[in-house]
Amino acid sequence: MDHWVRLGEAFKQARATHEPKLTQDDVQRALDVSRATVQNIERGKEFSRITPTHRAYARLVGWTADSVDRVLAGGDPVTAAEGEVAPEQRAPVPDGLPLRIAEELASGQLLDTMVIRLPGGGQAVVVARGKEGGTPEEIQAALEAWRRAQPQLQEIEVRSDEPPESAA
Repeated sequence: MDHWVRLGEAFKQARATHEPKLTQDDVQRALDVSRATVQNIERGKEFSRITPTHRAYARLVGWTADSVDRVLAGGDPVTAAEGEVAPEQRAPVPDGLPLRIAEELASGQLLDTMVIRLPGGGQAVVVARGKEGGTPEEIQAALEAWRRAQPQLQEIEVRSDEPPESAA
């Protein structure tokens, strides 16, 4: 069986046996993704890499952080009760954030943050993180890439104050 199909089946099984039972609609609302995304994952659609949504789905059904990798490698998922850090020892998840975003924020070394002012008074927050478990060289490379990206992000802020160009 294809490893992505195996992961999809494992997610479907975990959702069905979760207490309380979860529907695909429950999952899509909790992860803040489309129902089609949940269906694609459960059908075993092949992805180029494990996504934050896969990790958030694993967290939702009570698996440990490495369970997605374990299932894709042919093993079985591990429930948090069997092998993960107790919830009180984990970093808190800010209220109102989709689980897939909270999962991204919880992994990797924090490099920097940036607030981009949007027209009309809004703002976008950018969080730069290094590779989870990255070597010092990988973290340094990520930091250098972030430093190169910052001026481009600041340009967005500067351009947002300019009037829109009229279509001619």
